[in-house]
This record gives sequence, C-alpha cells and structure tokens, in this order.
Amino acid sequence: MTRHIAPALLVGLIAATHAQAGDPPTNAQIEQQLRTLLVGSPYRITDAARAGTIRYRVQLRDGTDWSWPETAEQHVERRADAIELTICSACGRETAPSADELDHYLEPNSWVQSRDRRVVAFARNAKGLSVDARMSALVLEVQKHMTGVIDFASYQSATQALDSRGGDCTEFAVLLAAAARARGIPTRVVAGISYASRFLDRKHAFVPHMWVQAWDGARWTSYDAALGHFDAAHIAIAIGDGSPDSLRGTMATIARLRIVDAASVVAAM
Repeated sequence: MTRHIAPALLVGLIAATHAQAGDPPTNAQIEQQLRTLLVGSPYRITDAARAGTIRYRVQLRDGTDWSWPETAEQHVERRADAIELTICSACGRETAPSADELDHYLEPNSWVQSRDRRVVAFARNAKGLSVDARMSALVLEVQKHMTGVIDFASYQSATQALDSRGGDCTEFAVLLAAAARARGIPTRVVAGISYASRFLDRKHAFVPHMWVQAWDGARWTSYDAALGHFDAAHIAIAIGDGSPDSLRGTMATIARLRIVDAASVVAAM
C-alpha cells in the first residue's frame, strides 16, 4: 500500500496561523497550502529512470543558498547557475558518522520513542540476519499496521501512530525509525521531495515527503514505508532525528525550489 505523500512538517506553520483564530486547520486548508508546495517536474519521469540514476539541476527562486545534504545516495555539485544533485544507489560521498552520531541516531526522543514497550513489541515481528533484511521486514510491518485515516493535520509520534494507525508519510517515517532503533539499528529521518505522476489533481510534480535512512555498518541506506521503496525520484533536503526541530527550514526551501532540468544517467559499459 502507498500513502498520499504530504508531511505534517508544514502543519506547525499553518496551525500557528489558525490558532490565532481559535480553530485548528482542516485537511482542506492544508491541501490548499500543499498545492503551493508542489514542485513541477520538467519532464515525466519514467519507472525505468527512477530505478536508475537521475541528475537534477535545481535553483532557489530568491537566490538564497541551502545546505544540501550529501549522502550515500545523493551527490551534490555546486555549479555557477544551479545546484546539481545526482540521485543514485551508491554515488554519494558522505563521510562515515562518528560514534557519537551513531549513538544519537540510536537514542529515543519525544517523537521516535524506540524504548516504549509497545514499539519494542511491534519491532519484534521483523526477522532477519542483515540490517537490510530487518529493515525490509519493518517496512512491511509498518505498511500492514498503518491502514487508518490519512490525516495531514498533525505530526504524530511513533506511539501515537501505533495507536491511531493513521497519518501520512510523517507517521510512517517516525514509526519505522522508532521500530528500527528498537532493534538496535541507528536511523535518520529524511525530509525532502518525491515524484508523483499525479497528486492533488496535479500531474508530474515533486511533493513534500519523508522517509528513513538506516546505518548498515558501512553506509546510510534509504527505506520508504509510505511509498514502498526508495528510488532516484527522491531528493533529500534535510536530515534529522525525527523531531520537527531537526528538520526545520525544509518547507520554506521547498516553497522556493525550482527543478530546472532532470536527466537519466546511463552508466558507461
């Protein structure tokens, strides 16, 4: 099952506005705001291209800068007129994390409650010898569990997601991150954009999205419980520990983002 991709990171901004009037934002109001955050794709991106490597040229409309994350799956090059982002399976040049960083991404927080007994019990269902096997099993467990109402109007924690069984990609990500940490796997939560052939009646656009990266002992690897898999149509904008504060600035950057070009990269024979 896939889930509409619209992280509740922007809800804090919308809720603050409506709180002054005493009313929480409705899903319809949030959807209206989301339409302003859709980033047009210069081309239709095929499934074959998404399964390979794609190179994007991006700009921020107001000329400001952003600290684009370099990961194992995203290589960043600064050009004179644009930022070049290559999304791939293993072309990034991210340095290995320190022991302190790994400890940080293994610890629980208010949103990723990996030591909660309910999260621990939920995570036990995932079997496998390798990190990839356990993460793939956890993705399936999250998908089987999260069958409730799609709700854009909150940023639920992992335990709240367990109870409600609903939400959007935000809840899929924090629950997956918490379950992985409960199994001893350091995880990061990524906020960015992902391609959708159709979303909110708009064709061929990139939509705000969240997914998870797990440390396998050699590199950080992405897992996307909301969409089912990671591919070259995922662009990382910020990486954090799952708390909203760690991903601050993502939505403002998406609102200014323009994808100038996108090209499938064919490996040399």
